Amino acid sequence: MKNLKTKIAILAISFVSFLGIQTASAMEGLSLGVGLNYSAFMGEGKETATSSGNNVKTITEETGAFDTTVASVFAEYAINDQVSFGIEYVAEDMETPQNTNVQDTLTNTVRADFKDHTTLYANINMPFNTYLKLGYAMVDVATADSLETGGAYPDVDTTGITVGLGYQHTVDNGMFIRAELSASEYDNVSATNTNEADKEVTVSDMYGATAALKIGKTF
Repeated sequence: MKNLKTKIAILAISFVSFLGIQTASAMEGLSLGVGLNYSAFMGEGKETATSSGNNVKTITEETGAFDTTVASVFAEYAINDQVSFGIEYVAEDMETPQNTNVQDTLTNTVRADFKDHTTLYANINMPFNTYLKLGYAMVDVATADSLETGGAYPDVDTTGITVGLGYQHTVDNGMFIRAELSASEYDNVSATNTNEADKEVTVSDMYGATAALKIGKTF
């Protein structure tokens, strides 16, 4: 997943760089901007431990939610007056709260960082300066755990779909401001403990909602 997103980012940067050395007419339809995003996420986590001796499973389940405010950058190109295609990259990691579990005298702490959140999207213009946003999201989930009981969980990645609705106000020089609301649903992920193969963690029913304020310029 990291390699895919790296390639996408390189292609986007190369495209923008190419346009930068062309005439102004060649850049027509290109938009660049930044966003401030307030997001809330929720999901259900389950750890399954299977005893090798009697094949008995111990299941621990918990539902968690958190919110965060992060910045993003985006680039998009309008293929006509109705449709634009773009890429948006969240420039900061999104950190979940730390969860602590004490077993006898041993303390386990678990946290995850959502890194390199990248969305490929299409904006479809609608009446009254509104637009519909349809996107495909990719994100790396990096674990930041400290397990005194032994073992660790590897990083994983997931993808999802995004649907949003926005309003754009444009001024004469091509500058614009957007207000946008979106919702996302992500695929389930699972990971096996690197030192204890009988333990597995699954995170499911992952959803996100974002309210964003964006500023940009269309060339």
